[in-house]
Amino acid sequence: MTLEEKCNSTAGVPSPCAGYVPPVPRLGFNGMCLQDAPSGVGDGVGFVTSFPGGIHTAAMWDKDLMFKRASIIGQEFREKGVNIALGPMINIDRNALHGRNWEGFGSDPYLSGMNAYQYVLGLQEQGVVATPKHYIGNEQETNRLSDSYSANIDDKTVHEIYLWPFADAVYAGAGSVMCSYNRVNQTHACQNNKTLNGLLKNELAYRGNVMSDWGATHAGVESALGGLDIEMPGGSGFMGYALLAKVHDGSLSEARVNDMVTRIFAPYFLLEQDQSFPKLDWNRDVTHDHYKVNRELARAGMILLKNLRNTLPLNASMDRLLTIFGAAATQYDGGLNPGGGPTGQGYDGAIYQGGGSGNVRGSEVVQLYLGFPDEAAEPPKVLRGFSRVYLEPGETMIVTLTMRVKDIAYWNVITQQFTVAKGNYKVYVGTSANWDDLKLQGSFTV
Repeated sequence: MTLEEKCNSTAGVPSPCAGYVPPVPRLGFNGMCLQDAPSGVGDGVGFVTSFPGGIHTAAMWDKDLMFKRASIIGQEFREKGVNIALGPMINIDRNALHGRNWEGFGSDPYLSGMNAYQYVLGLQEQGVVATPKHYIGNEQETNRLSDSYSANIDDKTVHEIYLWPFADAVYAGAGSVMCSYNRVNQTHACQNNKTLNGLLKNELAYRGNVMSDWGATHAGVESALGGLDIEMPGGSGFMGYALLAKVHDGSLSEARVNDMVTRIFAPYFLLEQDQSFPKLDWNRDVTHDHYKVNRELARAGMILLKNLRNTLPLNASMDRLLTIFGAAATQYDGGLNPGGGPTGQGYDGAIYQGGGSGNVRGSEVVQLYLGFPDEAAEPPKVLRGFSRVYLEPGETMIVTLTMRVKDIAYWNVITQQFTVAKGNYKVYVGTSANWDDLKLQGSFTV
């Protein structure tokens, strides 16, 4: 590529998509289409499936279903001809009034991280680039643009809470990461050297590209040097051809431009989008029979808050009449029971045996919580493992939960690394974070 072509690739151009990496006609490259959203092909596109939101997906506690949902979302993106999906949304829902909490996977960093990991794997299995967003500390919609607020986060908190799900997305191989509108410790997120170069690209060894949220770029050279690789949707005059003059006057090195372009195109070739990728077609029906999977996902994520007089599960043999109104009303098959509960805020693992004594099929969510030695300065217990199991009437099952070394470590602000504390660790296993539900307890010493 010529220097002009490389610089031009660092900003989006107008297109039928939400964003578009510009084509390079001389090389036969036709560009890349970027489109929302985390819950399926969005922005008003027709002939697609609207999948359950992220918060519902997290409530399933089922890694297989998390992956299945993402894989089918990826299939629909691919069949439409979309190269890059602008999701998952993995902010941590710090503010209960945040208008986009439904897109994300809840307030627990471990649960959010496991969802992010499965989403990236499932989506990119279909050859579509995943874009975890909004990096980082984007926890409210109020004052999100020109008067963007500053998320002031200390070192330990950013590593153990806000960065955690992004780290899992990077471990899964995410090809793109979207930086956010807000400031982080007073510096705009899309030109923040500490968070983009320091944490993401160096500490996590992230090799994909960083793209701006739409209109989140506030400078050209400062953003490029701060770690931004491509501006979306373009047209601001900050990046793209504007960088050509900055290379010529010495403000920006060509080596940095080469790095930006390498990161932009690496996922395209890694996922083999240069080989038989479908042409963009918004009128192509890609729904197939995905409504069946949608029903499975919807059922798995429903939470039963109260069950007075054992109303559920429905018993077809009882002399009762249940009337369901509405165009979508259909016959209920019965047979579900509630599984799991709320979360609280490898070495080896834990083995849990559970079973059902009822006469209907059901499921249970086995959860593992860890209590750290005092040195770690952690909460009394943190989520560090889970598995959803499905049981036939009277069936029992042994579940093994494992932990990564990182899962039993805390962020040491002195050594600047995750550290396994010396001392006694307490292990709690049960069906929710409530102390009364943690029937299996043990410990190990490091």
